[in-house]
Amino acid sequence: MKLLFALSAALLSGGVSAADWPETTLDWTLRAQAEARSANPDSSLAPAAHMLGAGRDCGAGEVRLRGRVGQVGFAGQAWAASCDPGGVDRDGRVDELFWEGEAGPLHFTLGKKVVSWDVGFGFRPLDVVQRENRRALIDQQLEGVPVVMLEHFSSHLASTLVFANPGQSDEALRRDEQALAWRGFAQTSMADLHLLARWGAQERASLGAGFSAVPLDSLEVHGSARWGQRATRLVGTWPSAIPLATASPWRDEVGGAFWQALIGAQWTGENKISVLAEAWYDGTAPTESEWDAWRARNAAIGGFTYAPEIARAGNLAWNAQALGQVNLQCANLLLRAAYGGDTWQPEIDWLLTPADGGSVLSAALAWQGDRLRIEAGLRTYLGPADSLYRQLPDRGNAYLMATLPF
Repeated sequence: MKLLFALSAALLSGGVSAADWPETTLDWTLRAQAEARSANPDSSLAPAAHMLGAGRDCGAGEVRLRGRVGQVGFAGQAWAASCDPGGVDRDGRVDELFWEGEAGPLHFTLGKKVVSWDVGFGFRPLDVVQRENRRALIDQQLEGVPVVMLEHFSSHLASTLVFANPGQSDEALRRDEQALAWRGFAQTSMADLHLLARWGAQERASLGAGFSAVPLDSLEVHGSARWGQRATRLVGTWPSAIPLATASPWRDEVGGAFWQALIGAQWTGENKISVLAEAWYDGTAPTESEWDAWRARNAAIGGFTYAPEIARAGNLAWNAQALGQVNLQCANLLLRAAYGGDTWQPEIDWLLTPADGGSVLSAALAWQGDRLRIEAGLRTYLGPADSLYRQLPDRGNAYLMATLPF
């Protein structure tokens, strides 16, 4: 962040003639937000609520910077947040810092950059570089990935070759894994087509394809699928010789082959109302037997009444790591309705996991002025008491946010 702010200060200083600088753009955004959460007393993790920050209200102020100096692009953010109970946290991050160049039809990128692929709204099987969580309630500026990227464009074809995380250890996993990925794109009269191939240091080979088509003026359909030789999964291994763990039992493990697939459609009317439906399958999500073992472990921890309360709460807090995965169940269904007005922009979506009947209901309302944007939203978790979303430490949360760009 010091590098970005030093660069912006130099750009804004009046002591340097504009003619001495290459073409420059610089944008600032200020954001303030408040978030209120309600703890879930029905969760099996409730005894660890204080450790997990459940029901904790927070406020934050943030400044975002994005710009370009010649062939160098950059983005970053700095923030201060305060939670009750809790103290003030101040931090910053460089989200992007990269160089771009061209040689004939070839385009080069070197550095840290956001590289998002695929066509889905709620989940993206082909997003193998950025690996973005599409289900966050509050929009966040993405952090890029270190890449060496080569792109080729023509009128209807595009090809991208990415070497992600060069110099990383061969043992790195997930977003940090060293990998070579290729994406091909073709625009035809019937549909936009996507092809994907990837080789990772740990996950090995992966192949995928996707499409997006507009069969009617108001209807868009899309889908994608990916097969992988290996998947990185979060695995819990609880101790057998002692009743309670003395360290987190959860770790990433590289396992067997998997499939991911998504299909969806979106209708948009002339009145700016849109309706989206998506269904997807994620073969890297935990199985029902794994969740049964997780529930049994939580019940067993609660039964160790002779152990100190802090030890039992700590074990439950470790088990909450399992609920932080992008998809808790393999099969998922998403329904969304929105109105894209110029001033008022309401939206509502409902995520359902048929395997256990759990669901997530989210709603938001935004007001857009000339520059100022004010947004409020809420999310609540529904379903049977033993469904996974009803086991989250929070029962729901709400937020209010104001954003002002410069």
